[in-house]
This record gives sequence, structure tokens and C-alpha cells, in this order.
Amino acid sequence: MTVLERPLPNGKTHRFVFIPSRIQDNQLLMQNDPDYINNLYLVGSEQLVKAWLNGDWNAVEGAFFDCWNSSKHVVRPFALPADWTRFRSMDWGSAHPFSVGWWAIASDDYQTETGIIPRGSIVRYREWYGCKDGEANVGLKLTAEEVGRGVAEREGAVFAESGQMTKAPTEDIEYGVLDPAAFSEDGGPSIHERLSKATDYKVWFGRADNKRVSMKGAMGGWDQMRSRLKGDGERPGLFVFSTCKDFIRTVPLLQHDPDRPEDLDTKAEDHIADEARYGCMSRPYLPVKEVKKPVVQRDWFDEPEEEETNWRVA
Repeated sequence: MTVLERPLPNGKTHRFVFIPSRIQDNQLLMQNDPDYINNLYLVGSEQLVKAWLNGDWNAVEGAFFDCWNSSKHVVRPFALPADWTRFRSMDWGSAHPFSVGWWAIASDDYQTETGIIPRGSIVRYREWYGCKDGEANVGLKLTAEEVGRGVAEREGAVFAESGQMTKAPTEDIEYGVLDPAAFSEDGGPSIHERLSKATDYKVWFGRADNKRVSMKGAMGGWDQMRSRLKGDGERPGLFVFSTCKDFIRTVPLLQHDPDRPEDLDTKAEDHIADEARYGCMSRPYLPVKEVKKPVVQRDWFDEPEEEETNWRVA
């Protein structure tokens, strides 16, 4: 543990404690994905390897989501309660990666082995990141039809070799939100239309709210996402299954745009963050406040006082 000092713009000095943390310290992640360290080397992210293997978090100083804490936000997969609403969010990409995230909304406080997931929180329980193995930020170049069928298959659908659906999706997905650019028509059907048609319209999306930063009092997507990561100060409002390794790999590393600090640097691998932002905007975050019980006044005989009533009859 090291005590550090950082000069502030007002001339004063801020003292803080640096406690090194390494990937090996996250036993939950290591048990669930023993090859995670090997995969880190494959993606070629020098900053992430240095930070997670050696505990050198100065490598990611100035992170856009500085409230990220893997010990709080990452949870071991568990069976989702049947009454939790499920939805999906998606960011389209071909030459660059696409990202699909599946989320569940906690209908009530839920106890896990590491803590409580508060009511109203969203849990990322599955992801599909269309990134080429071993090459960060390089897409799979799949067609919209292939991606649509891939989404449906992950929700229980079955397709014949011809591409014809022989079994409809079995997972109950309440709704989906998709990158608004995927709805654009440029001399032909849109990406969304092609994707949906390939699944007999069993997989569908609404147009996502693409507001990135706050404007005129309205909360932007990044603020919504950050609010969920912070939660009520003790418990987050957004959790990620440890199996969603690409979210865990990319989101904590994102930096501020040097020319627009309230936005993140779009030159980075930001596809999962964009997709998660769409999901957060579809579920505006409101911290759950504890309901205080009313104070009951007692009389001299320690009995609750009865409410005053008007005995007069009109």
C-alpha cells in the first residue's frame, strides 16, 4: 500500500492510497476462465496486460469509467429467476466488430455468493462479440442475415443448412434495441430489415436512443451507464457475468476523448460500450431508496395514539 499525492488545480494537494490489484487476485474470474491470461496476450492490449498482470493501474489512468471495480461488478454466472425481464442490445459492425449483449432486470433484491444484486439492477448474462480471434477491433465481416441467425440460435432457434428456421427461439426476450444506423436504407433494405427477415421476424429490435452526452438537462447515455456502475454508492446497478470476458476486457480501458472530455475516445475499441449504452438508455436508472417506516407516537400508557377523528355529523 502506497500513499500518493496529486496536485489539484486550486493549488491544494489530494492524498490517496494506491492498493495494487492483479488479475490473479480475482479468483472468481480465474476459476471461471483459466485461459483468461493467455487470451490477454492474444488480443495485443499492452495496457491491459500490464495493468491486470502486474497491478500497474497507472497504465489506465484517466479511464472513462473510473468507477469500474471488477470485485463489485463481475459476478459468477447463476440461474436467472424466471420472473426477471430479459432484453438485448446491439451495436452493428462488419469490418469492425458488432456486439450483442443480453440483459436481465432484477425484479427484487437477489442474494449471490458475493453480495446482493439490488432490485432494478441490470445483469449482463450473455454476449456475442463479432471480433476476429487474436485481432483486437477487427470484425468478422458477417452478413446481416448471418448475424440475425446467430442471435436467434443463441436464444434457442434452430436453422437448416439452407438457412430456413426449423425451430423458433425459446428464450423469452421482452425487447431489443439496436444502433440507429442499422435502420438506414441506402438503395435497399436496411441492416435491421435483413437481420429480422432472416429470422422470420422472431428477432426484432427497436431503434436505440443514441444520445451520448447530456444536453439541456437530459441525461446522456454515458451518464446513464456511469450512474448504473456507481449505483447507490455501495451496490452497483449494473452487473456482468464473468463469462462476458470481452466486456470486461474492453470497457474498463476506454479513455476520454482528448477534444471532448465528456465523451469517450471513439478511436478505441468502443463497440461493447456503445451497445451497453443503448441498453442503459432503454432502462433509465433510478436508485431504489429504502422506505422508512413512519414513527408512531405513543401516549403515557405506551399505547399508539389513535388518529383524531371528527365526531360531528354533517
